[in-house]
Amino acid sequence: MRFIKACFLMVTLSLGATTVLAEWVDPLQAPAQASVKAHTALLLDITHAGDRLVAVGAFGHILYSDDNGQFWQQAQVPVRVTLTAVTFIDDRTGWAVGHDGVVLATADGGMSWHKQLDGFAANDAMVVASERLLAKAEAAVSMASDVGDEELEDAEAALEAATFAVEDAEYDVSVGSTKPLLDVLFLDAQHGFAIGAYGMAFETSNGGKSWTEFTSRLPLPERSHLNSLVQAAYGQLYIVGELGLILTSTDQGHSWQALESPYDGSLFGMISSGNTLTLMGLRGHLFQSTDAGNRWTELALNNEQTLFQGLAMADGTRVLVGNSGTLIRLEHQNIQVINLTGRKGIAGLAVTEEGFVLVGEAGVQRINHRGKLISAARMTTADGVSSGGQLAAEAQ
Repeated sequence: MRFIKACFLMVTLSLGATTVLAEWVDPLQAPAQASVKAHTALLLDITHAGDRLVAVGAFGHILYSDDNGQFWQQAQVPVRVTLTAVTFIDDRTGWAVGHDGVVLATADGGMSWHKQLDGFAANDAMVVASERLLAKAEAAVSMASDVGDEELEDAEAALEAATFAVEDAEYDVSVGSTKPLLDVLFLDAQHGFAIGAYGMAFETSNGGKSWTEFTSRLPLPERSHLNSLVQAAYGQLYIVGELGLILTSTDQGHSWQALESPYDGSLFGMISSGNTLTLMGLRGHLFQSTDAGNRWTELALNNEQTLFQGLAMADGTRVLVGNSGTLIRLEHQNIQVINLTGRKGIAGLAVTEEGFVLVGEAGVQRINHRGKLISAARMTTADGVSSGGQLAAEAQ
């Protein structure tokens, strides 16, 4: 999963464990606490909101910077859950998702956020969806019994899977809002998607005022974790996940088809650059396709660190990040692997004029285009007081 995965699984679990020692507070009902060290805590995604940078992570922290990541301020956030992904469609309108099925929205460039969905509502929707799927499977078995043995066998297998889905959904309701959302994508101000663990998938057509599940529209043999959702050339959508899952849609998410995967392990991200798709996953597995994902070529990295996220620059260079401070630059046929000082896992990145702003285990890191650390990020409070961590080495 996207950050219930690899080394970040242990980090996230340890963050949750520390809260047990104190008096328990429902993280869905408690606002994120202000912290002058928020920029040094676990952060899991970063994106642009116009010229602003917005990053999300543990404890419900959402940070924003207007100077390429040097100084950061903390947003007002109504929940204290770990946030896993963030997206903006313009300089003011954005969404973030995270643990406990949370979807947050902002209309002021990320300075303040409100909740649109949580795991309780998500669980109820999944029960309705699974019951609908079960009824459909029962009808298919009844029809297949009059056709032939092979069709009946397939229908009965689908019925068994649907029965398990109902049982799982009912169990989720009984234990509460536990499943995380792992990625979010909006096609415009109204139409968006949020996906996550155990096949959880939601869609909105009104900017998030209401969310409906679309798991039942996905060709999922199991309740696989859905790790990443991207929009590629010509508007084609892709979902990647565990067990080598690759799904695609050519009609803005109304219908989905499974693609043959080049790898049966977990896939965490995809980059679209022109007609080229770059697929990344567990243990440094990296693939490239120039025909919309129908055929894949593996790229040899000589690096076994899991890759999580990446971006395509204006000149076509692709930059990927992952475990142990791994940063990879793909320039045409040239592959450069950089291991950053400190070897802290990197969850996401954003490009700036100076280089890149990285987020991950070490919080915010700033590097130049050669991969060298530059001056450390700092927090700025409302009264202008700044606080910084250990200063990184200046770029050579």
